[in-house]
Amino acid sequence: MSEQLHINKKATALISAPEENTSLSSEENKKIRLIRDFAQLFRLPVAIVAALAGCATIYALNSAASLQQYLLTATILIFMHSAACAINDYWDVDKDRIDHPERPLPSGRLSPDAVWWAALILFIGAAVAAIPLGISCLLLVIVSSILLWYYSHILLQSGILANFIVSTITAAVILLGSLVVDRPLAMVYPIWFLFFYIFAKEIIWDLHDTAGDRSQGIITIPNSWGKETAFRIAWALMVMLIVSIPIAVLLLPMAHPVIFLVFSTAMMLIVTIALAHYQQQGSRSAYAGFVFWDRIGMLLGVVGLLGTAPAL
Repeated sequence: MSEQLHINKKATALISAPEENTSLSSEENKKIRLIRDFAQLFRLPVAIVAALAGCATIYALNSAASLQQYLLTATILIFMHSAACAINDYWDVDKDRIDHPERPLPSGRLSPDAVWWAALILFIGAAVAAIPLGISCLLLVIVSSILLWYYSHILLQSGILANFIVSTITAAVILLGSLVVDRPLAMVYPIWFLFFYIFAKEIIWDLHDTAGDRSQGIITIPNSWGKETAFRIAWALMVMLIVSIPIAVLLLPMAHPVIFLVFSTAMMLIVTIALAHYQQQGSRSAYAGFVFWDRIGMLLGVVGLLGTAPAL
């Protein structure tokens, strides 16, 4: 009898062990999915590119900057970009159910409360990280955070004004790096370049989001003036930037003009080819391709940024 009990216990242990392992595996999978959903919510690849751009600005203007300055700048930019994406998805969940149903919030994989708190904590974290960098950096972060928090409300009033705000705040990435090393006017051309590049890109995003914007009554260039006019404006801005590259190399006192020329030209070539493909196809896959090559182009742009700073 005792032998039979021993056998039964062993059998029970063998049966329960896989169940426990399955339970643990399920919990681990939930955590992995949660991390993946927040990474998608925060658009982490783009946030990292923003941090690289800010750090590249610091290095280009003062290669002797401290490690603390780099780390704080990267923290600010990653936190702010991630928070902006989160709060934008929070306010735009109804629109995204039409334009981006695969995102974590409209798909139901993340709750609205979790997204709202994540955005708030990240914005506060960005402001805290800006304190050691001085009052100018702190004010820039606070003003940018307020505008980003209410971005979707501004969008309901005017999508064109919202595009202007996004372009300005994105260009302020370079201004932040300049302020960190106390050379605020040293990178005027890159700031100008990034502003118009982002403005053109925002018009293209609006082309993809036309249906959702119309459902919310949002006024954008594609909704107001049509798809063809929107593409013409985007192309005009891209051509203007391409033409500005050799002019800037000839007229501005850049420390490394060849680096800027090569990498900025490669960036614009990649992005314009992807834009032409998207304009011709107009499909979701073509749009996804444009997004992918835009991110590659931005990485090249960060390298090109290193060459634009005036020599000390």
